[in-house]
Amino acid sequence: MVIPGIEVSVKEGFDVLCYFKTFEIAIEFGDFIEPYLTNNWKNFKQENQVITDIYDIEMDTYNKPLTDTTIEYKELYQEVKNRDGLLILAHIDRPSCTPLNTYKLTDMYFDGIEISTYGKDTFLEKYPQLTKYKIIHNSDSHTLLQLHEDDFFLELEDKTINSFFKYFEVK
Repeated sequence: MVIPGIEVSVKEGFDVLCYFKTFEIAIEFGDFIEPYLTNNWKNFKQENQVITDIYDIEMDTYNKPLTDTTIEYKELYQEVKNRDGLLILAHIDRPSCTPLNTYKLTDMYFDGIEISTYGKDTFLEKYPQLTKYKIIHNSDSHTLLQLHEDDFFLELEDKTINSFFKYFEVK
């Protein structure tokens, strides 16, 4: 199962995983977010932004840096929710690119948090209050070959996008 999504680096300096129920909605959201992209390449170059086919074969590169946007988190949240999407705060355990540098999580709206697979137990011991949130762990893969398929999985009612979205509903 593939869940369409986009990782967005918000103006406040952290990353958010935005998931959608259809590819059409994800593509439309990508079109919406494109004007917010900056020209800040950071540590990357155009040749790092590879567009691949379903076999991970390089087809092209993207000519604008995907590393930064000027959209504020509150606006991003509203736009994703307007599209019936989910927002997962990405790799909050990293010293940089974490909302913990900007906000108290209790002051934010989001559907879950993502913690890097390695060191997650130590991080949760340090911040036990985070265990009350829906937590995912992933490989932060940027190519198909980097996927770590059996590192983490979710117990869903069935293997559908709707079950994935239902998993994050507040009970």
